[in-house]
Amino acid sequence: MAVTSVQRSLARDLIEALDRAPVSARPLPEVVTQLPALLDAEQACAFLVRSEGGIHRLEFFHGAGMPAGIKPAFERWLPHAPKRFAAYDPARPDPRQRNLALRSRDVLALTGVTAPAVNRSFLPRFALSESDQLRVLVCEGPSLLAWVGALRARPFSRDEQRLLAALTPALQRRLALERLTGEIGDALEDVPAAAFVLGGAGAVLHANAAGRALLERDRKAVEDRLATARKGNCPGVRVARLLADGELRLAILMTPGDPAPLVEVVRLDWRLTPRQAQVLQLVARGMSNRAVAAQLSCAESTVELHVTALLEKSGCESRARLVARLWSGA
Repeated sequence: MAVTSVQRSLARDLIEALDRAPVSARPLPEVVTQLPALLDAEQACAFLVRSEGGIHRLEFFHGAGMPAGIKPAFERWLPHAPKRFAAYDPARPDPRQRNLALRSRDVLALTGVTAPAVNRSFLPRFALSESDQLRVLVCEGPSLLAWVGALRARPFSRDEQRLLAALTPALQRRLALERLTGEIGDALEDVPAAAFVLGGAGAVLHANAAGRALLERDRKAVEDRLATARKGNCPGVRVARLLADGELRLAILMTPGDPAPLVEVVRLDWRLTPRQAQVLQLVARGMSNRAVAAQLSCAESTVELHVTALLEKSGCESRARLVARLWSGA
């Protein structure tokens, strides 16, 4: 059965909602409530199962039209479930299933699993074992971000599969962003300058306290400056890619003469340890190894090891070049 113009319009609205919502909004639960209408389904849900030491645990579960009590029952069942309880490994999904909208028969064709454990021993309790599923394993690289999908008695069509596929990139961008900002949120608050996470179109998706204060004073001027910096060089603004294969950027408005914000930018790019970042900041202030050792209460030989590591990670052949590269961004 062909999808309707209403379904296509709803898909566009959901994509826009996922891309434009502030990080703090957490739009996934609302998207799930719209999936039955989008896919002409009876139930829909989104959940994330973590696997640690071979034991599964439920990190979150959002449902629409799901039977009462299914979430706590799922939480109790998971710790005893096999590794591939639903024809995928939560710890590292098969690349053939990542970010692809698949129906039950597609999963069967890929894996050869006719009756996953979840269908045999869990879903029958809620009269869902015979339902067709249309789902996507939303992933960032090999890391699972969420299972998102819908269920109904009759088989899903190719057109409905294409609708979920069209929604998948926006789901992936949103969930990857939420995970990333959750990981770096506290770190951004420690940056001694205004710091922002920028989306693919240059929109401000997240800011630390200093950044939020600037936005409150003159949002348009700040956003225009950040947009310019994202496209190319902009005096006083440093931009670094947050993910090697993504569009998210970290932007920091610089304070003249203070290397701390610069160090925060290259810390991500050069994959520095916290101690290496401390050493780099002091070296950038012109301090000798002996002075750095005294400042950090460690041996001078330890500082020498950190400086050697900094040269290797930055690709610089000398201390002078390291400092010059930090300040110039070259």
